[in-house]
Amino acid sequence: MRWVWALPLFSLALAQGGPKYEEWTKYLLSAPDYRLEQLLKGKWPYLEVLRKDRLRDYQGGATTPEAQAHEFYLPLSSLEATREVARDLRRAWQRFEERYYWRVITELNNPAFWFAYCLAGVKGPELNPPLPEFKLMVPSEGVDTAFLQAATRSSPLDLGTWASAGLHKLDKYLPVPQVDPKQFCDDLGMQILPLMYIPGFKVLVQGYEVFRTPGYPSRPFWFNEAEANARVERAMKRAFERYYPEYLKEVAQALLTPRPSTPQDLLSLLPKDFKSLGSPKAYFPVPWQGHLLGAGSVVAPVYTELFPVDLTALWDQVQALWDTYKRLIDRAGSDLEKVYLYVHFYRSAKTLFDSRAFLGLPGVDLVKTNLKNLVDAPLRALTGAIPVLKGCAGDLDQVVSCAATALMTVDEVVKAKGEVEKLTGGKPQDEPLKAKEAPGLWKFEEAKRWLPPSSLPVYEAFGYTTFFQATNFLEVTTVPDIRNVDLSRIDLGNWMGWAWGQLSRLVVYWHVPLTIDIRVEYCPPCVIAYPSLPLEGPVQPLGVPPYVLPFALERTHWRWVSVPEGYEVPGVRGAPYTLVSDLSAYALDLRALYRPLLGR
Repeated sequence: MRWVWALPLFSLALAQGGPKYEEWTKYLLSAPDYRLEQLLKGKWPYLEVLRKDRLRDYQGGATTPEAQAHEFYLPLSSLEATREVARDLRRAWQRFEERYYWRVITELNNPAFWFAYCLAGVKGPELNPPLPEFKLMVPSEGVDTAFLQAATRSSPLDLGTWASAGLHKLDKYLPVPQVDPKQFCDDLGMQILPLMYIPGFKVLVQGYEVFRTPGYPSRPFWFNEAEANARVERAMKRAFERYYPEYLKEVAQALLTPRPSTPQDLLSLLPKDFKSLGSPKAYFPVPWQGHLLGAGSVVAPVYTELFPVDLTALWDQVQALWDTYKRLIDRAGSDLEKVYLYVHFYRSAKTLFDSRAFLGLPGVDLVKTNLKNLVDAPLRALTGAIPVLKGCAGDLDQVVSCAATALMTVDEVVKAKGEVEKLTGGKPQDEPLKAKEAPGLWKFEEAKRWLPPSSLPVYEAFGYTTFFQATNFLEVTTVPDIRNVDLSRIDLGNWMGWAWGQLSRLVVYWHVPLTIDIRVEYCPPCVIAYPSLPLEGPVQPLGVPPYVLPFALERTHWRWVSVPEGYEVPGVRGAPYTLVSDLSAYALDLRALYRPLLGR
């Protein structure tokens, strides 16, 4: 089979990246504006990101437009809205996969399948994938290598995978199309000639077999391989020339279209008081050159809710943050760094619960008590074992204040490259400070990459944000993707579902073998020969090259990642609110659209 037609498409996919940069441009997450009172004034919460190289030039006195354009503002989106976008990305792929397969199999088995689908319109249920599960990814390109080495010293630490991994498939593989046949029958007419095959047959006389064709019933007597190859090639060419660009268009529209589409529609959802802020469903994408191969990504910082009114659920979340921190610092930190953890965590959580937005809510005193019980005992156990902290006593607030002062002393000695053994109990201490561009206790900050999306007050208190990101990867695989088996589930149903998906989408020609039964009947006496159904074995389809559908172009993947404040946003390139030329037809001027929404 000739595959020359696929080469220009493959080259086009590589060329769609637009401008190339020698390295990833570094953007720092900075100064989130989570002020809830702004919401009540009709302004939407946003993040600020700083372009590091331009900020450096601006601080050095540069007055060029590039240096002055070092701040960018990103409106927040709801987590549920980004899950809906991810579902639309899944549906776009499923639609392409169905159109691709049924075009090939219908054209190959024309006219039988043409009559069934293109003429009679036989079809199954519409594609309706569920909301994809939220999965936080800890990006390997973001985690500090020293932290990762320390955290994986005792056992491996899962960095997570893209949330879209294994989801480029149908929810169910059915023997009928799950799209309107018009979507794959375009320009496809009934074709009887040239003949595709002469059926295999066997001859019975009075019930006894006297002859069968070679390979019966598995193979026909004669098969037109050249025509079968030509039909498959034509159908695949149609899929990649027409259906694949439409897949890219659907993806671009899903990713680059705000929901709601105007600031006025969204602001109408905002209530008048904190307790009823809720979780308005909104999606405000920000393209960083766009999602095409080699370009960058489309991002949206997300929230679970604007303001948490259920203090029990909030406490459970804070305790989960504590468990995450403690698990990571126990693996990666020294005793002194554990003290840093408890001090920083306690201060962050106390800032959260002391927020004036919680004043008057029933249960706030209880969660403050729970916080003290969580931190008190492990912190006091450590202060008693480290010389510089032994004088810290009193209630928990006093211990935390004393420990913070003592840790500042250690920091100053470390910065001066002095001797810290007497302060730390005789153990060499090259940290807790580390020469990094990002601020804060670096291990405390790195651990934030494992924290899940949350409400605005939690983000503000702990200093991080979770992002939804989508980008394209070049993939060489099959349709369905042979890699889609879930190796984490070793059960018969899992493997049977995977096997059925693969077998049900093989490229095959459905031929029908015949049995010719010759019998002497008394009608008065005469000889009658008539075909009957095969008497042995099921009908076996005939495989046609390439046997499975190939795919060697770009597909869209998505993920959610958490970024500490002051650290780089991973997976972005170029500048926010910029698009490669291939995407210019699919997006409005989003920065202008968001400006009245943000008040910036």
